[in-house]
Amino acid sequence: MSLLITSSTISPIPLPTPDAVQRAVFEFVKAFYGIVIPLMVIILLIAIIGNGVICVSSRHLPSPVSPYLKLCVSLSAADLWAATLLIAGLLVNSYLPVVLGIRQKFVCMEAFLEAFRVAAMLTSDWHLFALAVNQFVGTMWPLKYRMLVTTRRMRFLLGALWVIPLIIVFGWFTWSADDGLRSPECSFFFYNRFPFRASVFLLFTVPLLATLVLYTLIVAHLMKAKAEFESKSGRNESQLSIHRVGMGKSVVAGKLKLVWTTLLILLSFCLSWGLCVLYFTLVCEEGCLLKYRVSLSFYASLWINTAVNFMVMMKLASNPFIYTLRIRKFRKSVHCLIRKIKIIVEYSLALLVAFVLINVNAFARKIAILRA
Repeated sequence: MSLLITSSTISPIPLPTPDAVQRAVFEFVKAFYGIVIPLMVIILLIAIIGNGVICVSSRHLPSPVSPYLKLCVSLSAADLWAATLLIAGLLVNSYLPVVLGIRQKFVCMEAFLEAFRVAAMLTSDWHLFALAVNQFVGTMWPLKYRMLVTTRRMRFLLGALWVIPLIIVFGWFTWSADDGLRSPECSFFFYNRFPFRASVFLLFTVPLLATLVLYTLIVAHLMKAKAEFESKSGRNESQLSIHRVGMGKSVVAGKLKLVWTTLLILLSFCLSWGLCVLYFTLVCEEGCLLKYRVSLSFYASLWINTAVNFMVMMKLASNPFIYTLRIRKFRKSVHCLIRKIKIIVEYSLALLVAFVLINVNAFARKIAILRA
């Protein structure tokens, strides 16, 4: 989702006019964009490369791939998609028209980018909720987990996590004939009003709060089980504890590590997209608690938008490192991918050198024949 108040630029800017004040503001924003946007693009490229490596290397995950890892790969793909959309929005709606003076010809481009961006944000949010439900079921009912979480259900869930947000968001963008993608100019005034922003806030916050509740229950259950294993040293008592919780000590430790890893991803998500959605809901042009350029000055909005943008982008770039540093199977799959790439590069260089040598020898023979 865009962090922005009214458009997919970093912050809505006044168009250049003969007025000296407006022109000064425009020149400031032009210089500001010229410095900030390239930095943002670099961070987003790191996010795209990192998440792309996770997605491509997932082919090397050992079989059978657990539902947790499948959800992580899908979440990584969602982050890759979100980073790509953010780059497109920064370049098409901000850098090209403001810094380079190149206006886009497709009038609906901004509306499409905003719609896909909101859907991408909801997709990431719902992936975290799905991860919480998956771990909750595996923790509370470990013996029934394989029966409840089947491959068919997992495929359906992954499809729903991608498709349903798009249906909801594009429903908003095509609801009215005079506002949104169906309007002649693709103007989306509803985007700047409170009803749409409140809907996005609810669609984002309710699953996020449910995720936090589920992880609270999971951590409490696992910590209680861990305490029981540590406090009981007798063999019979340990067997009773294992029978009661349905897990062994090593399983509890493994589940706790996965939970802490997911909580780390969740924390970065709350500090990035969470603050983005909160600001998105509080500040708009009509109906929100704070009115843009009335309650907040243009410069205050510019700096806040930029800060939140950077937090979201850093989150997108950091997740691949969390996966590889915290999850051993991802670390092994990435190493396997790197080894294969290294082999391909070495063979390609060897073939290139052989091709060059063959052609050089052939050319030398032709020169020798001509001289003879």
